[in-house]
Amino acid sequence: MMSDDPFEAIKVTFFQECDELLGDLEAGLLAIEAGEADDETVNAVFRAVHSVKGGAGAFGLDDLVRFAHVFETLLDEIRSGRKPCDETTVKTLLRAADLLADHIAAARGQGAPVDEVRSSSLVVELEQLTHGEAAASPETAGPTEPAPPEPDEFGFRPIAFDLSALDAPVGTVETVARRWRVVFRPHARMYANANESGLLLRELARLGPVEVTLDHSTLPALGDLVAEESYLTWTVDIETSAGEAAIREVFDFVESDCELSVSPAPAPDMPDEPAKADDLDIAALLARAKADAPAPAPAPAVAPPPAPTTSPAPAAPSTPAAQTPAAPVASAVTIRVDLDRVDRLINVVGELVIQQAMLAQRVVESGLARSSGISVGLEDLELLTREIQDSVMAIRAQPVKSVFQRMPRLVREVAEMTGKRVRLVTEGEATEVDKTVVERLAEPITHMLRNAIDHGLEGPEDRAAAGKPAEGTVTMVALHRSGRIVIEISDDGRGINRERVRGIAVSRGLIPDDAVLSEEEVDNLIFLPGFSTADAVSDISGRGVGMDVVRRSIQALGGRISIASTPGKGSTFTLSLPLTLAVLDGMVVSAAEQTLVTPLTAIVESLTPRAQDINFVGGHDAVIRFREEFVPLIDVGHVMGFRATPADPSSGVAVVIETEAGFRAALLVDAIQGQRQVVIKSLETNYQQVEGVAAATILGDGRVALILDVDAIVANARRRSARPALKIAS
Repeated sequence: MMSDDPFEAIKVTFFQECDELLGDLEAGLLAIEAGEADDETVNAVFRAVHSVKGGAGAFGLDDLVRFAHVFETLLDEIRSGRKPCDETTVKTLLRAADLLADHIAAARGQGAPVDEVRSSSLVVELEQLTHGEAAASPETAGPTEPAPPEPDEFGFRPIAFDLSALDAPVGTVETVARRWRVVFRPHARMYANANESGLLLRELARLGPVEVTLDHSTLPALGDLVAEESYLTWTVDIETSAGEAAIREVFDFVESDCELSVSPAPAPDMPDEPAKADDLDIAALLARAKADAPAPAPAPAVAPPPAPTTSPAPAAPSTPAAQTPAAPVASAVTIRVDLDRVDRLINVVGELVIQQAMLAQRVVESGLARSSGISVGLEDLELLTREIQDSVMAIRAQPVKSVFQRMPRLVREVAEMTGKRVRLVTEGEATEVDKTVVERLAEPITHMLRNAIDHGLEGPEDRAAAGKPAEGTVTMVALHRSGRIVIEISDDGRGINRERVRGIAVSRGLIPDDAVLSEEEVDNLIFLPGFSTADAVSDISGRGVGMDVVRRSIQALGGRISIASTPGKGSTFTLSLPLTLAVLDGMVVSAAEQTLVTPLTAIVESLTPRAQDINFVGGHDAVIRFREEFVPLIDVGHVMGFRATPADPSSGVAVVIETEAGFRAALLVDAIQGQRQVVIKSLETNYQQVEGVAAATILGDGRVALILDVDAIVANARRRSARPALKIAS
């Protein structure tokens, strides 16, 4: 539950934004590594670290600020073109991004304390890349830095850094301290974009001694105050050797959202100098700004800092009261909502769908004419219910990017542990799926990636001997297919050694010696409990629980997993999952006096079988002619065990379906009751897993109906047809 303390609530928001910033940071660094980065990508990477640092400073997270500052400094050198971004630098930046995530997790209280030796060592590497080999040493990095000073007169806690080595090339930075006058008036849109004046004033104070004057002459009476408007103007006299460019850089990311002038300050004894505002007033206003601000950290720079100029910028109008407040800029408004509230809303919508179906059923049973006013109202209610359901599900839709962006770090760590060179390629990160599905994808994907690197990819020497690049490639793709989400994880490694896999399965008693298995079935042996091809237990694999855990995790989501492998070329794991765990459109059918639901996305066509279109293969396997081809005809009632003998094919209805693999078959049912939207209820959670059944639902008359897993039914029928006597030990 979120704390009632407003400051703590803002802190929670800051950490949520850190997750997004870390994702942007990872994506940008990977683009740089792949040579696909432009100037904006480099700037985005810098902004991510800069925003983390700014927010961390507001909450006194000193360790995080120290590390982010060193990280940010190197990035600033790179984006300015003063430092090249070679392969060594990119790899160091990626490790720094991983450590930054660890610092954030530790500050958040969700991770172990950061190893100070590791942090200090990486700080030294970053500073050496920034300033040269002699610029840093373990004695001056990390926790041995001086303790941060006490809060200053503005209520801020400055952090001391050794900036002696930050001098730019001769001629680009002024070395003589000069006094500058900064007049800064924010527009309303600056605050709407989650920026904060207090943080900007603090950044100015880092450049040198400052004197701040607040002009609140445009502040209206309390009754006329508009919360979203901006009324204050700050005048800051600063003495610094950094120069005008450094001062403007502080405001670089809000330049279009404020009125700003930077000019040489008049002498201190000039009569026109404004009187200094009371320090207590400034502290109170800054405290109120921090409490009211929508986010603790300002959005970072969008463009590189402007070049130094010899002429001062135009001064702000001398009378702030004459300035007209800028109108807020229209933008998309977002809110953060507790996920439990959304879950409750979805549950209520699910019950609404059930009640609407029950009400429609009662109207039919009562014998009311379909043209009556009640029936018309029910049709309108059905449309509204569907619209509500679609809107609610859209709220929960989330790109799989949130899962994909965690994987590059995993790949780097596993590659380092195994001594292999690995490149991760991702596609379809914007593919949206229900948030619950997304959250539960991380563990199985992690297992499969570790398996692909540890077991699938060869070492550099073996790859070279096989004529492959020394660097292996693992590809992770997400896409929508037939109303489901499909995730494919493939590698270009050695593929599955089927002879070895079969031998291990026999030696561990997982299959009998004389079992007749197809290549596909041999590949799928790796999903059996206790199966492992690792020669020894390690931190990566060898305990025989990984792929079995993956299969059970996917099945718990109403999905399935399959594998395709080519020896010497690699393997592909395919995960197929429902887009949502709440509602689906289905065709209600009858088979052997049982009511079943077939997912509408799998149905191609329905037809009444004719005797002349039905043939039998081997005397017992029925096939039916469909559009100039023959497809298997599967009696659902018989396959599901509802009746002992197959029904007469010509006495029912054939529903032609297409599996996710593109295989077509016809499901023979007794009758079709109609199309209906049904609420999914997990059968595994409430009962147990049943082969051929994906889930259950409640019909309008209160009965429970099973939702068919058409892929499993077709696969089971094909196995029975090919080898009816085959038995595999479980």
